[in-house]
Amino acid sequence: MRALLIAGMVLAVGACGNISNIRAYSTNYVEPTAGDTARVRVITNGMVRGVPGRDCVDWREPGSGVMASAESGFADQNNGRSLGMPVSNRDVKAEQLARTELKVPADKPFTVNFQSEGSRSGGYSYSCQKSLHFTPKAGQDYELILLDSGQCLMALQQLNHGTKPASVALEKAGLCNALDAF
Repeated sequence: MRALLIAGMVLAVGACGNISNIRAYSTNYVEPTAGDTARVRVITNGMVRGVPGRDCVDWREPGSGVMASAESGFADQNNGRSLGMPVSNRDVKAEQLARTELKVPADKPFTVNFQSEGSRSGGYSYSCQKSLHFTPKAGQDYELILLDSGQCLMALQQLNHGTKPASVALEKAGLCNALDAF
């Protein structure tokens, strides 16, 4: 009986994580309304979700949600938005890519989660799922490219007005709550 009760509690707690994960696909990322911000241009052929103020994935964090999605049917209202950011030096072909510009909180960690639906090549299927974080600086512009082209391609650069863009390191991010994996 005790084992059954423990198993039931584990399932119930795990379901809470799954509900948050499901909601993260249908909720748009919410830009900050106060405090210092930076701007981020997101370019992707998958789905990019953001978690403000965290260096790990936590879909319960206020403001967390979909930033851009190349597939319809998800929270993708942010696609195609322009904040007038400077152009970059990267040549990214626009076919089937979601592209948007958003404000993010500055001087705090910001986590992005990238997922692709998977592709088939020579009878093999693959997909990409990565979670990374960085700390944007106040008043700065960034371009974040997350692509699945047979391998996961991720690049972040700081766009400096009038000078050459500088690469910015992305660090691996895990789950804030281990039970969210269940």
